[in-house]
Amino acid sequence: MVVKMKKNLLNFIETNMEKLDFDGNLEVSWQKKQHTFTLDLTFYAENKAQEVILDMQEVESDEPIISFVDSILLYDRTKFDPKNVQSDYLVCLPFEGKKGWTLAQGKAFFTYLQIVLDNGESDLLDFLNNKEADIFELEWSNEEYEKVLKSIEDGQTKRLLYPQY
Repeated sequence: MVVKMKKNLLNFIETNMEKLDFDGNLEVSWQKKQHTFTLDLTFYAENKAQEVILDMQEVESDEPIISFVDSILLYDRTKFDPKNVQSDYLVCLPFEGKKGWTLAQGKAFFTYLQIVLDNGESDLLDFLNNKEADIFELEWSNEEYEKVLKSIEDGQTKRLLYPQY
């Protein structure tokens, strides 16, 4: 007997995170009670000049390898209000309760996330190698994400359902 597992939102996220071209670390965690997913993006870069770097908590470091972590929150718009936590995340994106995302939304998310990761790696190296750069931060543009979403023609009706537990 062959049991075929139906693709849900969590499976889709895990599978597509593995496909991303990224030298750092990517992790997903599912907060079942809050009906949210957190995607942690960890960048690593060599601090060749051993410059002293000040992080957001005002902690100094001159380590040879620095790490930078940012997170994305995916939340159930019917059960969770992100307004109290959105400043803690690169972006907070909703899904439609048990209906999850459309396949097109999932494809657009990972297409645009790859762009964000590529730009982030490049910007982090620029930050470390350019004395003029004062700050490094990842950038997410909702407008650019929406452009990518509009460009995806297939998957408008297929759903990536919220997983059952």
